[in-house]
Amino acid sequence: MESDIVMEERLEEFIRKLKNRHYNSKTIETYQNLLKHFISFYEKHIIAGNTVRERDIEKFIQYLKNKNLKSTTIKAVLRISKKFIEFTGGRWEGDIKEIYRERDAVESANPFSELELRQIFAYLQDNNKIYYYLSLTLYGFGLRISEALSLKPQDFIETNGKIFVKVRPEISKFNKDRLSPLILKDKYREDLIDFIATRNNKKLKEYPLFTYYNDIQKRIITIKPKTAEIYYNRLSKELDIHIHPHRFRDSYISYLISKGIKPLTVSKWAGHSNISTTLKFYAKLTTKDELEELEKV
Repeated sequence: MESDIVMEERLEEFIRKLKNRHYNSKTIETYQNLLKHFISFYEKHIIAGNTVRERDIEKFIQYLKNKNLKSTTIKAVLRISKKFIEFTGGRWEGDIKEIYRERDAVESANPFSELELRQIFAYLQDNNKIYYYLSLTLYGFGLRISEALSLKPQDFIETNGKIFVKVRPEISKFNKDRLSPLILKDKYREDLIDFIATRNNKKLKEYPLFTYYNDIQKRIITIKPKTAEIYYNRLSKELDIHIHPHRFRDSYISYLISKGIKPLTVSKWAGHSNISTTLKFYAKLTTKDELEELEKV
């Protein structure tokens, strides 16, 4: 096990790297606080050489749980710890997403308010059209970001006047195809349908839907999930709204629930692995409704 001094030196070097890459001071401070958990764990446990194995990660996760940290915080600690270890020339073995799958209850149902959605759509419509259409797709069909960014124009179908997206097995989270209906209304619905129609031609139909020509870089770009998350993070600061791609999906599911759609149907349209995931939304929203009723007493 390395001495405390060496570890601290490497931490300082890592922070300098972040500063050189122009990370803002608030982000750097957050990373430092998150890494304190890993440094503390590293100093108390024997880790072979500079390699963090799966069993080490599992012990680390338990260590973090014992500190009563939220799952979102645990995930953040794991991600930055992995970056830190790799920066120091070490190895981080094991996929974080596979080893740690827990989610907070708040993560499972965190929809936007109607006002927040209107603010987001209005800003994007004026400032970034490709992300305007992406956001409409995420909310309108309740898709995961990886699913939305893998769509092609031919994945949209119309049946009895209703628009559906067909999520192919190879792009869905659980390798199972599904049809998800469009819930957008009025202008938003028209805008998205018009966008899809313009993409459905011989030159563009084989490209992922969110592929565009960047005038500055002078090349064709296909938006990737990580790129989208970074953009939405910046947009969060611009609008002072917590914006994560998954919140559009949460809003879709919550909208269906508010309209009285049966849990089994919502689960099918959303592509949940089992209905218990869907019921978490019902439980949270029901609790909220009950609290509102209590205010009348």
